[in-house]
Amino acid sequence: MKKYFQAPWPFRQTILILALTMGLIAIAIGTSTFFDTKNALENSNYRIFLIFGTFILQWVIVLGPLMIITHKKHGNTLKIYGIKKTGVLKTLGYVFGGYMKYIGIIMILSLLILYSDLKIPGFQAQENIIPIFGEDTFSIIIGGIIAIGIAPFVEEIFFRGFLLRAVSDKWGIIVGNITTAALFAVFHMQWQSIIPIFILGIIINSITIRSKSIIPAIGFHIFNNAIAFTLSILIIKDIIPIEKLAS
Repeated sequence: MKKYFQAPWPFRQTILILALTMGLIAIAIGTSTFFDTKNALENSNYRIFLIFGTFILQWVIVLGPLMIITHKKHGNTLKIYGIKKTGVLKTLGYVFGGYMKYIGIIMILSLLILYSDLKIPGFQAQENIIPIFGEDTFSIIIGGIIAIGIAPFVEEIFFRGFLLRAVSDKWGIIVGNITTAALFAVFHMQWQSIIPIFILGIIINSITIRSKSIIPAIGFHIFNNAIAFTLSILIIKDIIPIEKLAS
């Protein structure tokens, strides 16, 4: 276990990469707010292409400092970022087993809230992402490519392949798991559902720790995003009448 979590870069390099990434994200958010990018995107005839470009920029910001700083000394090989072969059946076992744990925890907390009238800030459903892209077929396809086809790889390389390994190597698996899950939840900036995202992060971290590879984590992330994206489509198309069910 320890052997796997020995990050090939020193911890001071981890702090540098993390600081640069967070700084670039802060600059991007500040610039977006200043120029009212959201309003500009909504009124653009090329909205979906601009949104795709925005996500590309986000991924460059997330992975750029990591790959540039580590490239000279360590290279950018798959192994460096924790991409290690795992069997198909083992990977599927990690994915479905982890997802059942996630659903179980969410159901227990939901029942606790329902029957005890307990209020838990940050424990709400995630925002429907379909309106971000658009409801026409082409926009939904592009949205699916972003949410299911690319984002899981980028996020898992950064959070599990880089951050989890580095922090776990320095302070141990428990601290590494909690810290990485917390930053993973903050990164998504969905404050109304930060607790479910944090729980999701804990489970993906645990899968990575057990499998000693980020491939099952990527598989889990793809599976989770695919289900969430499909449900979002069904809700937005009123195939699942969520308002009627809630009333």
